Parts: sequence; C-alpha cells; structure tokens
Amino acid sequence: MALKQGGESAGFMDGTKGDFNVSASNKKGIDNRAKGKLAYVGTRYLQFQETKDYFLKAGADSPENMLHYSDFDGTLDGYGKLGKDYLQLMKDWAPHAKDFEEAAMPYTWKNGKGKNILGAVNYLSGLGVNAFSFLTFSVDGDDGCVYPHLATDDALFIETSQQSKSWEKAMHQDRFDVSKLAQWEKVFDYAETKGMFLHFKTFENENSARMGIDKLTMARKLYYRELIARFGHHLALNWNLSEETKVTLNVIKETASFIRNLDPYKSHVVQHTFPPSHKRDAIPKRPNYDYYYNNLVGFQSELTGASLQLHKDEIHREVKKWIELSEASGKPWVICNDEQGTAGIGVSVDASHASYLGKVPDNEDQVRNEVLWGTFMAGGMGVEYYYGYKCESNDLNAEDHRSRENKYKQAIIALEFFNTYLPFNEMKSADELTSNENDYVFAKKGEVYSVYLPAGEIANIELPKGKWQIQWFNPTIGGKLSAKKRLNSAGTLTAPDSEDWVALVSK
Repeated sequence: MALKQGGESAGFMDGTKGDFNVSASNKKGIDNRAKGKLAYVGTRYLQFQETKDYFLKAGADSPENMLHYSDFDGTLDGYGKLGKDYLQLMKDWAPHAKDFEEAAMPYTWKNGKGKNILGAVNYLSGLGVNAFSFLTFSVDGDDGCVYPHLATDDALFIETSQQSKSWEKAMHQDRFDVSKLAQWEKVFDYAETKGMFLHFKTFENENSARMGIDKLTMARKLYYRELIARFGHHLALNWNLSEETKVTLNVIKETASFIRNLDPYKSHVVQHTFPPSHKRDAIPKRPNYDYYYNNLVGFQSELTGASLQLHKDEIHREVKKWIELSEASGKPWVICNDEQGTAGIGVSVDASHASYLGKVPDNEDQVRNEVLWGTFMAGGMGVEYYYGYKCESNDLNAEDHRSRENKYKQAIIALEFFNTYLPFNEMKSADELTSNENDYVFAKKGEVYSVYLPAGEIANIELPKGKWQIQWFNPTIGGKLSAKKRLNSAGTLTAPDSEDWVALVSK
C-alpha cells in the first residue's frame, strides 16, 4: 500500500494532537546543524540555508562498499566478483579503531558496535575532509552484499550472488531490514555532526537495471521511497541515480522526477555515467556519456547536477563544458568530479603509506594538478577520490583512508584557499586570459584573478587598465600567501620555482 492511495490506520498514533516548540540551533563549528539545509539554489554551487555559505567539497569516493560492515545486522559475509577471482569483502574497519572518540558512544549500537566505522568518519573529518560516498544497493554487483532489503535465505543469497541472480532469486523485493537501516542511520547521524556531505550512490552499472531497465517500476519507487523516508532529512546530501548506468534515458528522467516530487527536502539529484572516452562508448546501441547528459541538461530533467567520471586529462575541460552548457540552458548544474580514471589506478596509495608496494606509482602530483585544481578552477563544486582496483587499497577492499592521507591534506589546502581568498561563487573559468595553454584561470573579471601554473611556468595575463598586485600560494604545502608585490604592466606571472604555484592577482 506504500505506493498506492488508501490503506488502513495503524491506530497507535492516528488523530493524536499536541504542541512542540521550534528554536534556533545551538550547534556550532563544522556540525551541519549549525549551517542549515544544503540546497540547490539555481547556481553551480549548493548553499547552506542558515549561514548562506556556498559549499565546496573534497571527499572519499571509495570504498563503494563502505556499508558492507560486519557490525551491521543482516549483512552477509558474501563474496564479490573482481575479474575471475572471488574475494571476501566484509569490512571490520579495524584500521580506524584508534580514531573512535568517546563522544560518539551515543551513535553506537548493541553495546558498543559500530566504533570502527564511526572512527573512519571521525578520521576523515579530523583531516578536514567533508564528504564520502557509498552504495546503498550492490546486489549482483562487484561486492553484492550491500542492500536495505531482507534476504529470503542467507545461504541461498550467497549462492545466487555468484550467479548474479540474488535479486531475482533470494531477496524480498518489497521488505526492508529495519534493524540494519536504523544502524546505517546511526552512522549518518554521526556524520552530520562532523560536517559531512553524504553521497548516496543508489545503484551501480552492474545492477542498475535490476529494478527495471526501461520503466520506472514499483520496486524502484519503493526503494527510493524507503531511502527518502529514512535518510532524506539529513542536511547535506545528494541522490545519485547510479554509479555508472545502463538504464534508458526515460528511466533516468522519470526517477529524477519521482524523487523530486516525493522528497520534501528537495535535495540535490545527480547522475553518474561512464567517461566520454571509455571503451564502452564505442559499443553500438550502448548509450554514452554525451548522449545521457545532452538529453538531461537544463529543463529536460529534474536533475540539478552531474557526478562526472573522467580520465584525469579530461577533467578541467569537461567540468567547464558542462557548467557552460547548463548555464546556457537557463538551469545551471552543480558539477563534481567524483571518479578519476583509469579504473585500475584512480587515486593511488601514498608512497609513504605502510601498504604501498609500488605496483601502482604514487600519482600525487597528477591528482593535485589535473583532478583537484583542474576541477575547482573550472568552477566545479568539488571532488571525491576513487581508489583504483589495481592499488593495494582499492575501491572494494579499502578499510584505511590513511592510504591517501597526503592527497586528502592537499585537497584541504585547496578548500582553504578558495574559502579564504576567493569570492568563488562570483568567479568563472577564464583560461583565455593568459598566453599559457597549460594553466587554469579563475576570475571575477576586473576585480580578482586566480591562476594555477603547473611546473614553474610563465604566463602573461590580460588585465584591465589599473594598478594590480600579485601574491603567490603553494598548493602542495599550503601556508600563507606571499607578500604583495606590484604586478608589472605586461602582466607577467613567473612562478617562484619549478613546482606548481597559484597566483592571486587583485587590484
């Protein structure tokens, strides 16, 4: 009856009346409750409705099976598929046991369960990271054991998972595990206090058609209804219709409309798909990246943004492209780069981390240059880091976010620069203003310009007549801006050394 008109009264609260008081929040600091609802406001940045601050994010895209956790009720120790091998992927999040704080005890369950995953959230927040993503349905996918539903029989579920048939043969498609979902909510509640943006990835490519490939089915409606009813009240989140997808355009549009109409909080809705140069795009009859987004952008759908999967050298160009196309449509999209290719590499393990074996070289400089600053300087709202499947700690087996600590610290440096020194919501990508084809320019023309120069390069910038000053910022180690110096009349920007630098040019 959940999706149909009518039904019968449950009796226990029907007709009850009473009063309650609403007062201002007493929360402070990074707690989302001190900022209000993070909302789409018709611009390329989401905005907190109490503080009116615009939001930039930097977070973890991996592991996608974050919620395949041994302390959650009804979570099976199944086997996921990776290539030809079967891997045991149940997590205990033990590396983050030391990051648990006693203040988080109210968010544990069953005499202290949940400490390790809460520790992982606390670790990310302690660094300054403000987002993480997770699948809420991985049935018949790479991992296969994250789902809000009830399995009909545990042994049958594990057996049929190996055949990618567990949704069809071993699951109640209209019944949900209320105990497990209450425990998920504990984690999300705690994340709220830590200022976290919750990226709900509701399907993945391998199972995106399990609830219908060309029609908005009752099963899909019921699934989203349950997610919205239980978790939609959280202040900072997005609904991602699928991490990669192969459903029809019609299903994407109808699902986005269904969510937008049902969700009383009107949270951000996005779609993720394969990157434009992915080999799958060459397969006939398979909808590709441009096909999806060209037919969804603007008022063609209820989407309010895109979660882009891109190869690293495409990021700046593609983020800028979709920002400009959506703005031209009259409905600007919020654009993020939430996965970086190639699939096997993504964002590598830090060379300084204990698990680093060197089989995937540390790509710290490339991630900082092309992924992080490439996104922000194009006008994107943010990034999430994907852990490539060839890495020692990857998108399925990762349990230790310290494996990318150096890269997260550099992401926080970028956030601090934009939030401290730039009116970023009033600025746009303006790469054409310099002579250097390799740099990124972000500008509020006539007032302030930020120029990212890779590898100690030189650029000449076109500026209106007047007196201009320049300061330098180190994107690798952060710190304060250099002393102000008069910029010469030629507008020549010469980096302090052979590393990458950011020039801040102002009147």
